Amino acid sequence: MKVMLCASVLILAVLICGCTTAPQGSNGAVADTPNLLGNWTGTMNAYENGVGYNDYAGFNMTMKVTEQKGRIFSGEFLFTNQTGILSSNKCAGVIGRDGKTLTMVEDGGGHSSGSLVTTGEIELIYSDGSEPFEIAIDSLKKV
Repeated sequence: MKVMLCASVLILAVLICGCTTAPQGSNGAVADTPNLLGNWTGTMNAYENGVGYNDYAGFNMTMKVTEQKGRIFSGEFLFTNQTGILSSNKCAGVIGRDGKTLTMVEDGGGHSSGSLVTTGEIELIYSDGSEPFEIAIDSLKKV
């Protein structure tokens, strides 16, 4: 009789706790995938070990997204000033399931994570752990 009573109490406790229901919002659906193709330009604010803080006044950053297949995209970053292109780095990235989160990697090192703030604005946090290490906030708008 004690065994039946204990089993009944245990089953009742499981039902009361809701352990038999599926969690809400876990249907695994992917949000609409935004189209990132095109040019995104903006500013950089960084900290570089041994140099300090830098707002890169007089420099422009452009992310050119040239290919996109679903949530995966690729292109390059261009860094320019008044005299022209200073450097370029190939890059590739992934759009998160939420349709807003971005994770990227650059040729030669460095990673970025960020988000699509609006359909025309991206904020990226760039990090590179090689010497000298660097971290930056990049604010880009679609041209």
